[in-house]
Amino acid sequence: MSQPKSAKHASTAVKPLSSRPLDMIYYWFFAIHLVLSLAIDLLPVYPAQFQTWPILKQVFAFFKAVVDDYTKKTNDPFMLATWGLVQRPWEFHFMNVFMWMEVPIQIPGCIIGMYALQKEKKALYPVLLAYTSAALVTTTTVIFVAFAAPSAHDKTLDPVSKFYAMTEEGRWSIIYPTIPYLVIPAIMWVDMMVRITSLVKAGAKAQNAAIRVENGKKLH
Repeated sequence: MSQPKSAKHASTAVKPLSSRPLDMIYYWFFAIHLVLSLAIDLLPVYPAQFQTWPILKQVFAFFKAVVDDYTKKTNDPFMLATWGLVQRPWEFHFMNVFMWMEVPIQIPGCIIGMYALQKEKKALYPVLLAYTSAALVTTTTVIFVAFAAPSAHDKTLDPVSKFYAMTEEGRWSIIYPTIPYLVIPAIMWVDMMVRITSLVKAGAKAQNAAIRVENGKKLH
């Protein structure tokens, strides 16, 4: 007996984000991360035209001023490395790797993630899992580096250590805003693993049921 169209439609209707609080948090997290990645993190690799064309020049200058002010206050190794302000090219070079990871992984992950959450596209959950895996690695590393940086109040530092030293205010100006970028991806990672596992189990169960039906038909 076929399922009525209205019942079938109800079973496949997309629930609004407002009725899915966790997905709503993920959605806005992706939106904010996308804006910050494009406006701040990837600023060093923007084409030279962004610094010369009208309007774009002003936009670039505004965000560059924000970056410069932040870097001056925090001595953030990510900004030092990605803007080529390190004393030696190889120092904190992994931060450059993290920046370039945003292009093929995190930016597409944010865009696809927002679409998947809004439309309840469960087939795209693996993309969200890949995004969170990358985000957890980069964010954990950034927080660890901030904790491990020498103190600017230490008078015994050698010149190189003194160059990378942070004030306590600067250290926590890096760590505090970064905590949501660790906590939310961690929750999302666990959540996506649970959702994907559930979908795989349901698929395997359906496949086994189909095989049993097919085998039953062959026996008859």
